[in-house]
Amino acid sequence: MNPRLVFRIISGVVFALGISLLIPLGISMLYADGSWESFLMPAVPMTLAGGLGLRVTRPASRRALVYVSPRDVLFSVTLAWMLAAVLGGVPYLIEGTFGNLTDSTFEAMSGFTTTGATLLPDIEAPPPSILFWRSFTQWLGGIGIVVLFVAVAPVLGFGAARLLSAEVSGIDQPRLTPRIVDTAKALLIIYVSLTVAQIIALLLAGMNLYDSVLHAFATIATGGFNPKNASVGFYDSIAIEIVIIVFMALSAVSFAVYYLLYTRRSLKVLLDRELLVYLGILAASIVFVWGVLVYEGDYGDAWGQALRHAAFNVTSIITTTGYITADFDEWDTGARFTLLLLMFVGGCAGSTAGGIKVVRVIIVFKTILGNLLRAVHPQAVTPVKLGNRVVPEGTRVAVLGLFAAWILTFVVATFLVAIQPSLNLVSSASAVAATLNVVGPGLGQVGAIENFTAVNYPGRVILTLCMLLGRLEILTALALLSPAFWRG
Repeated sequence: MNPRLVFRIISGVVFALGISLLIPLGISMLYADGSWESFLMPAVPMTLAGGLGLRVTRPASRRALVYVSPRDVLFSVTLAWMLAAVLGGVPYLIEGTFGNLTDSTFEAMSGFTTTGATLLPDIEAPPPSILFWRSFTQWLGGIGIVVLFVAVAPVLGFGAARLLSAEVSGIDQPRLTPRIVDTAKALLIIYVSLTVAQIIALLLAGMNLYDSVLHAFATIATGGFNPKNASVGFYDSIAIEIVIIVFMALSAVSFAVYYLLYTRRSLKVLLDRELLVYLGILAASIVFVWGVLVYEGDYGDAWGQALRHAAFNVTSIITTTGYITADFDEWDTGARFTLLLLMFVGGCAGSTAGGIKVVRVIIVFKTILGNLLRAVHPQAVTPVKLGNRVVPEGTRVAVLGLFAAWILTFVVATFLVAIQPSLNLVSSASAVAATLNVVGPGLGQVGAIENFTAVNYPGRVILTLCMLLGRLEILTALALLSPAFWRG
């Protein structure tokens, strides 16, 4: 392992966080909410320490290529997210929003991993700057702290490609341009453009500027932190809900699709197999949940109201955003179970959405069908295809391994969380599903209109780790537990 390189990456993350704290500091001064010390006190030492670390580890030549081993990548990325959560929670501790490190780290990890699970019993109680920081952590985490570092500090040479591949999920390497730094910058431009577009759309829909910015931060990051206790349901506005539905759906689409759509100027890009399946699952799920709500009479004869809530909440869950407009815990079992399954599906690979990702679900499904066919016709050749491309055997095995690891992690974490007597099995399982798939709200005691205070402190630690595992797609973080990682 290269300690100097790891220290440089961590220093870059700490420096970026210190600079980021200056923005909510400005918000605090603008609103005169008296919370400026909560941001200034950690911002100064973090900026100084991060800047000093970058200076000390500066390479002798700007053109020098630094080799980054897989171990460097796995360790640096995992440590960066853990450190970001701990340091990002410091303003909550200084402000008194939370009284201990466990809770402040939980809330910050939920922010940076774009999960949206919260321990705040009254979301509207904290001052505007704290709520701004809470949503801003999701916006930062949506694109990935390390990706931001790669984009603004292109000093790692070839190593930047490894860091970016650990941050942006997908089947193939996410290199959209010949130079990896240009790829990171292209992702940032797409990300910022979507954010600005949603802010403008929400303003036109009647939302004020402060709320528009916070909702755009959390929506584009598919995070779900909201400044209102009732989430988007507070506004009771069809126009606002439509805007958020559109941008939630757009944010769960691979950023590579947007880049190729812009560079190639061809609508054929929209025929991407994963995109079509994602839209198909989204549409089918909305129709199914709507049908269940109508059949069960949850909204009486108000079929339009049922469709409105089905469309919003299904889109919110499959994109792993976590906004709500209705208490879906009161829905029929079939509708709630559909939402639980959608938590695991998630959005497209290469997007800000969580979950297993649609492309991996496709590969798992086609592998199962192929195995069934070979059971009937042992001599049959059943390659797994995505469109016209044959999925390499190594990729298929890797996807199946990740899928198995995901399910095993879910089972083990659910068991550990369910040990506490005050939390029932449905609440325990959905809490793990909601955090592991970085969704936010679960069912039961951690449901749509609830928070995660029902979970005891050991359980909160487990769920914090689930958020980290889900954001890094499990294997990146679990690799550190392997003895082979530390040998050699």
